[in-house]
Amino acid sequence: MEPAADPRRVLVVGAHPDDLDFGCSGTVALWTQQGKTVNYCLVTSGEKGFEKNLPVEERIRIREEEQRAAARLVGVQEVIFLREPDGEVVNTPVLRGRIVEVIRRTRPEAIICTDPADRRFDNFYRYHPDHRAVAEAVYDALYPACGNRFFYPHLLDQGLLPHRVKEIFFGPLTAEPNFYVDISETIDLKLKALECHRSQLVDRDGIRDFIRDWAREVGAPKSIPFAEAYRRIAMPEGE
Repeated sequence: MEPAADPRRVLVVGAHPDDLDFGCSGTVALWTQQGKTVNYCLVTSGEKGFEKNLPVEERIRIREEEQRAAARLVGVQEVIFLREPDGEVVNTPVLRGRIVEVIRRTRPEAIICTDPADRRFDNFYRYHPDHRAVAEAVYDALYPACGNRFFYPHLLDQGLLPHRVKEIFFGPLTAEPNFYVDISETIDLKLKALECHRSQLVDRDGIRDFIRDWAREVGAPKSIPFAEAYRRIAMPEGE
């Protein structure tokens, strides 16, 4: 396993509210307890994620409030919503520019996002089109655009200078993990964060059992009681 750096600032990018709490909030809670600064960026507000007959603005408000409450529990500093249309995300130059803007503003040393290389298509939730589009948009924003002043030059006028992220953690749904985080001390916080997403949860006891079983299964190869796993890669030097 490649040795990982010790990032002090981390940006986590996801497609919808609750994606990050299902995926990596155990890691986030652990890292914030260690003094790391973590920010969230949600590309959509998940307004199509539940069937209540409410105006779209109200559905956005509910899901954003749920995500902010969950983020506070695990120590996240800021939650940024790009408010792209739920279910319709496309990896375009415009979206990549918006992600570059967030990266240059928050200036993380590391990023967590979905693995763009994982294409098994064995689970509909895992391969939601928004998940795939966001994964590729983040990957494409990171190199070379984020660190190259000739990409999105209007950002320079806003004082958002090029920035090089040092490493990426793809996951936790990745086919080839090489970096494991022991979340035994924070799995209860992860469960509490998930419970903030009340519009999404039908069977809370079932979700708790599912998350515990999943974290146990992920940690088993490394004899870790509860774990989240990632495919970690280092970013290239220079532009």
